[in-house]
Amino acid sequence: MILDRTTLSRALGEFAATALLMIVGCMGVAMTFPEETGFLVGSLQYGLTVGIVVHVFGCVSGAHTNPSVSISCCILGHIAFDMMLVYVACQLAGGLAGYYFLMAMLPKDVIDQSYPAVCLQEPMADLSDIQILAVEFTLTSVLVLGWCAQWDVRNGSCLDSAPIRMGLLVTACGFAGNQLTGASMNPAKTLVPLLFHDHQSTFYPQLGGQTLAAVLVPFIWRYALTSNAKPMKTTSRRPKRTRQY
Repeated sequence: MILDRTTLSRALGEFAATALLMIVGCMGVAMTFPEETGFLVGSLQYGLTVGIVVHVFGCVSGAHTNPSVSISCCILGHIAFDMMLVYVACQLAGGLAGYYFLMAMLPKDVIDQSYPAVCLQEPMADLSDIQILAVEFTLTSVLVLGWCAQWDVRNGSCLDSAPIRMGLLVTACGFAGNQLTGASMNPAKTLVPLLFHDHQSTFYPQLGGQTLAAVLVPFIWRYALTSNAKPMKTTSRRPKRTRQY
């Protein structure tokens, strides 16, 4: 990896994108008071925030904001291993910085009423560790599949709608799993509140499901869902005709 201006720009973009994700996304969750439909508002807020982040920082760093996404991107060969490590480090640092800034802005009453902490939701008590792992694996797999499709050359004509599509995808996953495990789908979002508050919680099943999806899904996409045929060459956006033998 060469430490040039492009590399530094991508690292800074990932730091800022994750910080913004934690500030705006978690602010919306903190201000969603515990109600029967509160999880719907929180999921929609987080999905909209993802759309904003992808729109603003997608052209800078790709706006992964998620170690699971960066690991998958590396496995598919879109970024180098050392760049993936930089991305993950910047995501964790950006998440901590954004969360610290958020906690400094929120009133004490809002912080106190957020149980167990702002942007931290413990899995449903009736779920076993295997069930928690399975839920996070399923939801994170859907997220990673969405990113795999985003990176695929066959989807090259649909880049303009990427922020909307990724935001809706995250919203749908939030609707499905928010009340079960919190539907984090993001190791940085899972770890940052725990590290900030030094909260004692069993988060290994969540991280296990997220990491497993980050490693397994790219291989499935590459070897089962990607055609080996080379794309047809084009000229002026029209297929180039070839002679039939």
